[in-house]
Amino acid sequence: MELFGYVCSPLCKQKAGFSGLELPEFAGQRDVVQRRFWRKINLVSGAVGSAVVALLGVWIWWVWFGSTPKPVFSVRFAEPSYSGQSVFCGTDQIVFLHGGTLARHDMKAKKEIWSHSLIDPAKIERQVAETIESLRKAQQRLDSDFPDADPIKIPSPEKLTKSLTRAAAEELELYVRGQNVWLSTYEKVVRYDWETGKPVQELALRGGLGGALARGDEMWLLRETESGQDIVTRLNLATGQMQTEGIGVEIPQNANLAVGPTPSAAGAASPVVTKAPDPDKLAAQAQRLPLPGRIALPATLSSGVNQQRLLNELNGPTPAPPQSVPDYTEQFELMPTRDGFVQFSVRLIERKMIERSAMKVTPGKSALDGPVSVTATAEIANEILNEMRREGGGGNVMEDHSRYQITVRISGARDVPDWKGEVIGLPGLYPLRTVNVIAAGKSLTVLDKANKKKWEASLSYGVSGGAGSMDEADAPFGLGPVVERDGSLYVIDEGVLTAFDLATGNARWRLPSVGIAGLFFDEEGKIYINSTTAGPDRIKFSRQIDISERVNAVVLKIDPKNGKILWTAEPGGQISHVSGRFIFAINWYQPEDNEEENLYMPDTGFETPPYLRIKRINPRNGRVMWEHFQQRAPLDVQFEGNTIRLVFKKEVQVLRFLSL
Repeated sequence: MELFGYVCSPLCKQKAGFSGLELPEFAGQRDVVQRRFWRKINLVSGAVGSAVVALLGVWIWWVWFGSTPKPVFSVRFAEPSYSGQSVFCGTDQIVFLHGGTLARHDMKAKKEIWSHSLIDPAKIERQVAETIESLRKAQQRLDSDFPDADPIKIPSPEKLTKSLTRAAAEELELYVRGQNVWLSTYEKVVRYDWETGKPVQELALRGGLGGALARGDEMWLLRETESGQDIVTRLNLATGQMQTEGIGVEIPQNANLAVGPTPSAAGAASPVVTKAPDPDKLAAQAQRLPLPGRIALPATLSSGVNQQRLLNELNGPTPAPPQSVPDYTEQFELMPTRDGFVQFSVRLIERKMIERSAMKVTPGKSALDGPVSVTATAEIANEILNEMRREGGGGNVMEDHSRYQITVRISGARDVPDWKGEVIGLPGLYPLRTVNVIAAGKSLTVLDKANKKKWEASLSYGVSGGAGSMDEADAPFGLGPVVERDGSLYVIDEGVLTAFDLATGNARWRLPSVGIAGLFFDEEGKIYINSTTAGPDRIKFSRQIDISERVNAVVLKIDPKNGKILWTAEPGGQISHVSGRFIFAINWYQPEDNEEENLYMPDTGFETPPYLRIKRINPRNGRVMWEHFQQRAPLDVQFEGNTIRLVFKKEVQVLRFLSL
């Protein structure tokens, strides 16, 4: 039966078929079993194949579409702006500042709720007229006193209007908490109504020296009463409530109140100047050139150098810069802390400036004396660029070894004595959560909040003046150069990151790295460092140019306990956001607007177009998860979870991606 089923042989089965008999099928027959087995195999294989195809399709969709950012909101403008910000508020609501335009939009409905222009054309027109009139009077005085002097070039009203309008827009700062929309300038802080966008509350700031400083949901406003008393108003941005109190220290007339940005001279008219080609800019452009451009580089640079030398001959010898007179008066700085204000004063005791060469010795044999080939173009270009630097007087650096007396005074703390001391090198004060840190030259002094010295330490180099920020809410490239975290004090100097024990001052570990911009901390306390691939020679020979040396941005993840490097990556930009599993590196390039600067700059032909590149980094291994690229540079970039807000010259854009 296993072989033939219910018949005794194939002959019987054939006779039954000829007779029209239907034989039942024996389930245990070998052919039936094998047929059933292969039917199951085919069904399983088909199911597995379908699942694989489906998973492959899902993976392709996820990698190329689902997990990569896509625009979900966009507003375009006819005219370009050169400053802007954007903030999410409420459900699908966005408030943005684009140049001098403040607007609120519903992103889901893609509808404008309100929009207002903040720049007063009549005020700009008055400023233009006053500026032109002052320049004309200055020209008249110049003609009277120095008839042979070069004339002052007075800009056209159109160009001056554009410059002053741009400066007025760049002065605006946007803050949104809940449904409270605030804008600050150098002169005032204004709240705008959520429903209509009209101004409903205004606070004037201390004229000339005051400013506004946002700390979380609070903004500190330095103001002056009618009686001349200096006060600070703590404004709650979320509720609009205010609390006013005295500063607690007497502000000298020459004090620098470090509570807000210092007004710049943007928009002020100035005579046309002739500027030599910047070797640093040319070197940066040369490093981005394709091979044909690098081959032609020496000839192009030589042409630019000869052109500049001709201009120098026509203009005559450049007068030597006047010697600066040492200022021995005491300089004051008022700095906000979590507990109030700290007055930091510095007085020069003995001036000692040491000039040293920051370039390598010129080689005895010129690269032009040898055979000129494709492989020698970089060496020839380096020689030309370094010669341009030496001729421009930019090959030396000045190091400050002067003696300074410093005083630290705690505002409102009558029982806390002032701390005074002497340091070598220009000092700086860094108020932190539990300590105040004084850095001067290669020395470090740590004071507690009672103004008592805890400990001193020495550094390998001077404290870095990189892109780090002391405020965690406003640190686009990380905290620094002095950071307090979990019982440690992290200090970034020019070539080393040092972790000190906050209580004792003992160095727990040191990590050599040149060009650290800032530090980020994740939820587990791990540290992400924005640094570069540069070596120590970059510090010693900081003015030397070598276009063949590629200095790239590098990100290091380290263990704060021992300084051990967990991984190193070169994502092509610096980390700008760390929050949970969302880590983003960003890199962009915006060519300088020479027309706005009104400077002479020879056209090298190597200009790089603007671009924006954003990469999401895997926090486990530093690998790039996806990359977003646009052929334009942003004015502002903000990250929030799986959403990216971008402000461009002619567009406000929101990107979003799926995340597991």
